[in-house]
Amino acid sequence: MLSGLPNKLLHHLQIIQNSAARIITCSKSSNHIIPTLSELLHPYTPSHSLRSSSAVLLSVPTFRLSTMEARTFSCSAPRFWNSFSLHICQLGSITQFKSHIKTHPFKLAYSL
Repeated sequence: MLSGLPNKLLHHLQIIQNSAARIITCSKSSNHIIPTLSELLHPYTPSHSLRSSSAVLLSVPTFRLSTMEARTFSCSAPRFWNSFSLHICQLGSITQFKSHIKTHPFKLAYSL
């Protein structure tokens, strides 16, 4: 979706996203946002030995109400990550990974 945008515009967008993330997490502007966001994600550890034990999955928090909580980063990011096939999660390079995750939402939406 952001393909072809000049780096200057991408940089401004990144600043806005980081500012929004700092507001949501109540972080100081001097703190890096990536470690803060990664603290919201937890690896999935099944209680029994399952076939999915070898997969790199994230734990999705459960909420009693399915309103705004389900839309939070800590809930939507693990669901999105867990929707990737094992093939995408185990790609050898960051370039290949970025290429596959750009098309992944479209494949999900249009069942390609």
